[in-house]
Amino acid sequence: MPSPPTQIRSPLVAIDLFCGAGGLTEGFSSAGFEVPFALDRDRDSCESYALNHKRTDVVKASITDLSPRDIADRVGRPVDVVIGGPSCQGFSTARKERWHDPESDRNGLWRHMLGVVEHLRPRAFLMENVPGMVHWKDGNFGAKILAEFRNLGYTVAEPRILLAADYGVPQRRRRLFIVGLLGDDEFEFPAPTHMGGWRRDTLDLWEERRKKAGLLRHLSCWEALADLPLLEGGTGTPGSRHVRIPQPPFMRRMRGGVTVLRDHETYEMGDDQLALISHVPQGGTWRDIPRHLIPDRLRGMRRTDSSNLFGRLDPALPSYTITTQFTNVTVGCNIHPFEDRGLTIREGARLQSFPDRYRFVGSLASRSRQIGNAVPPLLAQILAEAVARQLGADIPVSKPVKPAAQIPTPPTSAAVRERLGRQAKRDTKPETLLRDQLHLLGVTGYTTEVRPLEDVRRTADLGFLPERFAVFVDGCFWHGCPDHYRGTKSNTKWWRDKIDANKRRDADTTLRLEAAGWMVERVWEHEDPVLAARRIEATLEALRSGTTPESAVS
Repeated sequence: MPSPPTQIRSPLVAIDLFCGAGGLTEGFSSAGFEVPFALDRDRDSCESYALNHKRTDVVKASITDLSPRDIADRVGRPVDVVIGGPSCQGFSTARKERWHDPESDRNGLWRHMLGVVEHLRPRAFLMENVPGMVHWKDGNFGAKILAEFRNLGYTVAEPRILLAADYGVPQRRRRLFIVGLLGDDEFEFPAPTHMGGWRRDTLDLWEERRKKAGLLRHLSCWEALADLPLLEGGTGTPGSRHVRIPQPPFMRRMRGGVTVLRDHETYEMGDDQLALISHVPQGGTWRDIPRHLIPDRLRGMRRTDSSNLFGRLDPALPSYTITTQFTNVTVGCNIHPFEDRGLTIREGARLQSFPDRYRFVGSLASRSRQIGNAVPPLLAQILAEAVARQLGADIPVSKPVKPAAQIPTPPTSAAVRERLGRQAKRDTKPETLLRDQLHLLGVTGYTTEVRPLEDVRRTADLGFLPERFAVFVDGCFWHGCPDHYRGTKSNTKWWRDKIDANKRRDADTTLRLEAAGWMVERVWEHEDPVLAARRIEATLEALRSGTTPESAVS
């Protein structure tokens, strides 16, 4: 196969197939590429793309509607790089029901990209997809794709799954990239510039690795969002302005001189959803919702499953993957770190690294889908620069986005302070529900957050001091509820050690109190507060009448 031409055109030319709202194009344009042609079948995506890339001929059509020659005629010049992300639903691990025929309409679109590459003979191509694409049929399908491109004379590097957070995007998004160069040279993927952990049970290990590797820490979601105004119970106001705070490097890059916000809006929360997500602390999920309140569809799930349903962002960590439904609090980790609501369109765009000048067209659902389907522009730029350099272009290596010296100060609105107060260790929702039921039964005379003995390590959530009766309201997972605790799927020892330590502390507290003449009652968070309150009422009546509490309860 002859080597590609050595002359370097300036600027390099790319075309974007399956362009969506333009995440790949935004990155390649930022790297100095000219993108004269783009194509997508979705109307809103094409309108968003055209609004932001006015010099590009964006065509609303399926790639199956145009032949490679049609595309070549529309471009009208030599092309250096063909980029695109063929529809990926058929390979998504989140939608396994579509893992059927790899040559079906959705899964076979890569062949049309192959046909364009074969006809245009660009000096390179870049294909993006979900990780499941190469794992289909035990990897045989991925090997088939690589073989087809290699048969055209491209040296194709082994597919690489990149974590966006490792390149300065404040999001733990994993995507597959396949890059081929015409001729004998193999593409070298850019090295990560950042490092961090995914799970709280391994953060210390990742931090040790990061320091040893000399890499920057992952950017947190809050240093990307802190200057976006709170909605104060609303759904967003068109034309709102940024909050005036010191801007970390990523935030400054996203602002880019824009003073008026667009797309800072989300769905109105229903009362049922608000009642559920109000229980979820930062970094928490559906597991933090009291057992008796969780929706029926979640009752069969283990409390140790890895699902992030009803998840709230931890402001000190990157977000999880921004999906096509990031405004919906019920389907993933999409709850705002400080407010009881889903993310806004602009917040999702920020976490994807779309600059604030970038505009989106369509309904809330459409804009969410466009953003969730996009390649993060910052990651696309880093890849584009690597491609350009390996094609011989003289462009500098971009400096990595440095994390903030410190995470921006949290908001201080009354609503946020009230919400954070509800999430404190004291006055949790199970405690509040229990006290409400005791009040309805006429049970009073207790003290909250009382330490019955100086040498015990735990305070009682309720203490009936004259009767020497202590009530503890415990979370099922952290205190090892015998009805609901199951072993974790990973890092079992770390979790087990912490839970065992809590159980030892609980047992020691009970032993010391009973030795001092106290009655101890434990209420698990999964219990119906009505039944728990009646049990406490019966125990109190027995203590006050001198009857053995166990017989009174039975």
